[in-house]
Amino acid sequence: MIEDQLITRIQRRAAEMEGASQALAELYDLYGSRVYSLSVMILGEGMAAQEATQDTFMKVWERPEQYRDEYGKFASWLLTIARRTAIDRLRREKRQFTIAASLDDDAFPELRDFKEDTENRWRELRLLMDELPVDQRETLILSFYRGMSQNDISAYLDVPLGTIKTRMKLAMDKLRHAWHGTTR
Repeated sequence: MIEDQLITRIQRRAAEMEGASQALAELYDLYGSRVYSLSVMILGEGMAAQEATQDTFMKVWERPEQYRDEYGKFASWLLTIARRTAIDRLRREKRQFTIAASLDDDAFPELRDFKEDTENRWRELRLLMDELPVDQRETLILSFYRGMSQNDISAYLDVPLGTIKTRMKLAMDKLRHAWHGTTR
């Protein structure tokens, strides 16, 4: 009799686990290309980006309770995890940083499988980034996509820290102004 109850509990757990696994697979289908594209942008290499993508979804699997819809959209939460995962990988591997002078299609991979409106917003952001002066764009890329602090950027570019801070502020102000102009 008790064996029947135990088996039933195990079967329920197996069914729940299968349902959870299916849900993760569906999330991967929806967001995998975005996570991978961001990881490629940060890591600059496909194999490392695939591993970072897998690590990102494993973090979601291990700690799904960390997402709270009252704090923002799921995609933002997921891409923040992806960015941090890729940057942590960069730091662990202590790679040399490379800078693209502009954000061409190779440096900013095509973002596939998006809803059309989301894809258009990403393309608009890329175009806005392309309009920034090279020194401001370079500073943003090093900060956001390479995870470097302003002190690290200053040392890396051999430019005074105050100049880096000014470039960051100017670039962010220009992007904010241009972005709000395109989305309102």
